[in-house]
Amino acid sequence: MLPLSHTYVSTKATNRRTPLLILGSILPDIATTSEQQIGRDQIHNSPKEFANFIEQNYSNLSDLGLGVRLHSQIDGGADFYSDDTNVGYAVLEGAKISEDVASLLEIPDGNVSLVLAHNFIEMAVDLYLYQNQREVWNIYNSGIKDVKTKMPQVAKCISSYMNLDKSVVSNEISNMINFLHPNNFCSIKNAVEKIALPLIKLKFKKEVSIDKALKITEKSLDITKSTYLSYLDNAVIGVKTNILGS
Repeated sequence: MLPLSHTYVSTKATNRRTPLLILGSILPDIATTSEQQIGRDQIHNSPKEFANFIEQNYSNLSDLGLGVRLHSQIDGGADFYSDDTNVGYAVLEGAKISEDVASLLEIPDGNVSLVLAHNFIEMAVDLYLYQNQREVWNIYNSGIKDVKTKMPQVAKCISSYMNLDKSVVSNEISNMINFLHPNNFCSIKNAVEKIALPLIKLKFKKEVSIDKALKITEKSLDITKSTYLSYLDNAVIGVKTNILGS
């Protein structure tokens, strides 16, 4: 899932909208935007460990840890409903555009192209949330702005947890927020130029055709149009059961 989807799931599941919850809901994806300083194992795939560390050492940041737990696929958080190979919405729907993505990357159709295809599906869902559920974008936008006052302590917390220099952590958080900036989801063009193409360059070290990427995005929008909201609502129900026990 991308940030608007995570915001939708975390706020619907908890009925809360705190800036720390919003930041925690996207924080695991720092592994995607990091330049090898922060890996998936450290936060994304260790949500309980991170949340427990916060409770023990930075209890006033508890919503940050909750957001991370709601995000991670571990224990059935939101990403499970997007990324699981058997039931994940973005994976299953992404298979329909995997061949197009393989052509874009100039590689054989297979697991590699499917990973990026699933990202295009996730991007389409967030574009629909901006278009049709604008309040979700408003919550995300406000949360990212309002959490700035907490950022020094958040950076200190993560720095302590990971044994990384605080300035490195602050830079990594800034990179993540810039990559997942709310304005990047306000149009198809923005999403392709600010999300898809940089992601491809980061992951595959390739420059690709923007026209082809736009066509794949449009196809992803066609695929997800009638089902994206039921997918997200199903994720909310699952997350409430799996993570919150309700």
